[in-house]
Amino acid sequence: MITFEKCIALVFSLMILGQAYLVRRYVGTWLFPACLFGLFWFGFTFFPLAILFWIPVNWLSIGFILLCTTAFSATALLFEWKTALKRNLQKPAPATYGSELLWKVFLLCASLAVFFLLVDWYNQGFSFADLLLRLQDSAIAYANVIYSENIVLPDFVQYGLVSCYLASAIGGILFEASEKKRRWKIVVLSFAPAFFVALAETSKGLMFLSLAFFCAGHWVYRICSGRPILLERQLLRRAIPIVLVLCLIFAFAINMRSSQSEDTRENAGLIASYAASYCCGHLYAYSDWFSFVTRSARSDTTYEPSHFPIGFYTFMAPYNIAGYHPNMPMGIFDDNYSNGPLVSNVYTVFRELLMDFGFFGTLLFMFLSGLMLHYAFYQMLSKPLPAFTSALYIFMIAAFYNSFIFSLLASKRFYLAFVLLWLVMQVNKNRSSSPQGWAQVRQAPNTDVRISGSFTGERAV
Repeated sequence: MITFEKCIALVFSLMILGQAYLVRRYVGTWLFPACLFGLFWFGFTFFPLAILFWIPVNWLSIGFILLCTTAFSATALLFEWKTALKRNLQKPAPATYGSELLWKVFLLCASLAVFFLLVDWYNQGFSFADLLLRLQDSAIAYANVIYSENIVLPDFVQYGLVSCYLASAIGGILFEASEKKRRWKIVVLSFAPAFFVALAETSKGLMFLSLAFFCAGHWVYRICSGRPILLERQLLRRAIPIVLVLCLIFAFAINMRSSQSEDTRENAGLIASYAASYCCGHLYAYSDWFSFVTRSARSDTTYEPSHFPIGFYTFMAPYNIAGYHPNMPMGIFDDNYSNGPLVSNVYTVFRELLMDFGFFGTLLFMFLSGLMLHYAFYQMLSKPLPAFTSALYIFMIAAFYNSFIFSLLASKRFYLAFVLLWLVMQVNKNRSSSPQGWAQVRQAPNTDVRISGSFTGERAV
């Protein structure tokens, strides 16, 4: 019975990929909101289901995710994309994305992010000698402080995270808009704050969120330069060292968090359990909660219903700004799902949406979100040098990635970072559009090349 239900769940996961592929065939590129959302949720469902095949899952919970992605994707059919794509091809090459202003803001954000994180490290009672000489012991101690909920996070830490988001996003824009000799410097500065957090605090989330911001910025440049291709062979070769470094730091951080015993076998088991929980726990925890609230299958945990106003979990930040500050556990939910090697209190954005809006309300939310984001993407393609919609596209990608954990719309620093990026890109657009501004623009090699194959029916990824 477990095998049958798991197979149905895998079929639903493949259907998530299938509906994304159909949209890609319709619009001509993978760099499309519906396509990217489908790709993310294919990955967030298929690999946990396939890797931990023996752990039961409620196939209806995966079916609901399929319905949500389909509702989101359906709004793509409401726009005339051929017109927008032709307008996008008529734009001048986006040399403005290599401007001196973006370079200065990028360097400032990367520097501020590292500075604020170092100050927080010192503020929590750790010295720079601990960082250099006792990295593992101090990183474990810092993590224990965080998860015991005794940590004090001053405002400047939030500003450091905002700076990290901006540095990664602008770094992605600058990467291809710059000379080759500058690109490794951009990569190092874009990820340095996230690498520090992963090594000094054993927290991996910022590292992968920074990667999402970086890729989103890079894709904005590609779209605005008439090259809406998700992956290229040349880019893949460049990305291999970055991916290897990310994997090594991820493995090192997990090893530091898990290797607290002298027994080698016990440590190996802890590392495997922690890695499985981090990569796969979200889906099985969500499925268990879904089984409990719908009574469609046996649940291993008892869950409390929501006692908060409608939309609170999804839009926690606006509620907080309005003065509503209920006591919340760390990690949104304090329910701990456990099954075999999995231990997780991460339940995906879909638990938040269902608790906020119910079954049909969640489908309506996904439809309206798709309508808004596809309209913004249409405007991004149609207008020269888009600022607001480019910033929105970047944060949309970050929100798609983070949806396997929780809604980024619940975070106040998400809104702050978005407004700041929008302002930076608007000022950059205004300066570059003036006669005086063009003198400050760096023209990247081959930025005038317009490869429109993915919009004209040619084979492209």
